[in-house]
Amino acid sequence: MLNLRPEEDLLLNLCRLSFKDEQKSKIAGLVKGISDWDHFVWLSNEHGIIAITFHNLEQLGLLPRIPENAHSTLKSLYLKSLARNTFLVNKFIELKKSLAGIGINPVILKGMALEPSIYGNIGLRQMNDIDIYIGDKNDCLRSWKHLVNSGYKPKSFKSALYNKILVDYGKHMPDLNKDGISLDLHFRLFDNDYHVDTINISTDAVELTIPVPDIHFLYLVKHLNDHELIGGSQLRLYIDLLQIITKTDVDINSSSIIDLAEKLGLKTILFEKLFLLHQIWAVPVREDILNQLTDDQKTKVVNMFLGFLRDPKGQAGINKGTMYRKTIRNIPTFRKKFIFLLGDIFPSVSFMQNRYKTKTRIGACLYYPVRLGKLLLLFIR
Repeated sequence: MLNLRPEEDLLLNLCRLSFKDEQKSKIAGLVKGISDWDHFVWLSNEHGIIAITFHNLEQLGLLPRIPENAHSTLKSLYLKSLARNTFLVNKFIELKKSLAGIGINPVILKGMALEPSIYGNIGLRQMNDIDIYIGDKNDCLRSWKHLVNSGYKPKSFKSALYNKILVDYGKHMPDLNKDGISLDLHFRLFDNDYHVDTINISTDAVELTIPVPDIHFLYLVKHLNDHELIGGSQLRLYIDLLQIITKTDVDINSSSIIDLAEKLGLKTILFEKLFLLHQIWAVPVREDILNQLTDDQKTKVVNMFLGFLRDPKGQAGINKGTMYRKTIRNIPTFRKKFIFLLGDIFPSVSFMQNRYKTKTRIGACLYYPVRLGKLLLLFIR
C-alpha cells in the first residue's frame, strides 16, 4: 500500500493518455473523494502536467464534477501551456534556420521532440525551454558562438578560464537566452560519447530530427535520474517514459535495451525506473528484471518516488561531494581538470558578488577563502 492522499491517487491515475473502462470508473470515484482541489491543482502544476490533467478530465467528462475555481484554473493554465508550446516551436524554427546558415542541423530533445512524435501535437507535453543536441563538439561550439553573435545572451561564466574548456566539462554549453526562452546546446547525452542515431519526423510547422526511440528513452531515464539526484523530479518525466513505451517500438523487456543501458552505465537506474513504472502504472516488466533489485532497493526507490510525488522540488538529493567528484572525473586530461578546479575555486569577482550577495567588489573578495572548501568536496563529503 502506498498510503496516498486522494489528490495524489487521482493525479497518478491521470498520468496516461488512454484509459480502460475500469480505469475510467476508478478515476470517476476518485474525483468524488477529492476535498482539497486547491492542493490537486497545485500538485498538477508543480509536476508540469496541468495540460494532461485538464485534457483527461475533459475527455472523461469529469470537469462538471469539480469546483468552478479549480476548473477555471486548470483551463487557464492549459491554455497558457498551449500558447507557450506554440511560441517555443516558432522560436525553434528561427533557430533551425539560423543554424542551417552555417551548415548545422540540430537534433531536438525532450519536450519538443516528444510533443509531435508521441503526444499527438495538441499541447499536452508542457515545455519550458529548448534543448538541442549537436554531437560533434567543434560544431556545437561553433553553433553556440554563432548564436551568441546572432543575439542570444550566454549565461555568465563562473570564470574566464572556462572559455578554455567549454566542451570538456558537463554535457552542454552555457545556457543561452533570448526573447524569454532558455536554450541548451548539448554536445553529449551520456557520460561517454556514445553515437546517437536519429530519425526525421515532419510536423505542420517544421521538420524535426530526433533521437531514435531507444536512445531517447534511455536518455530520458538518465535525465530523470539526474534531476532526482539533485532533489527535483516531476511526473511529467515519468509520463514521457510511459508514452514512449506505449507509442513506439521500444521493448523495455528486451536484452538489447538492457545491454545498451549497461554500456551507457544506466543498467541499475533503468531497473529502478522500470520497477516504478510497473509498480505505479502496471507496465508489464519481466519478473527476472524486477528481481534484479533487492527488497531494500525497491523500498528505497518507492519511498523516494513518494517524496517527489508530494514535494517535487523540495527533496534533499544526493550529497554534493558525489556530484562534484563525478564532474571532475568526466573531464579529460589532468590539465583540463586543473583548469576547472582553478576556475571553480577562484571565480570572477562579479560571480562572487552575486553568489555571496555583496555590494562591493572588495567585500566579494573576502569570500575567496571560503571557496577553498570546494576542495573538501573532493575528499570528504
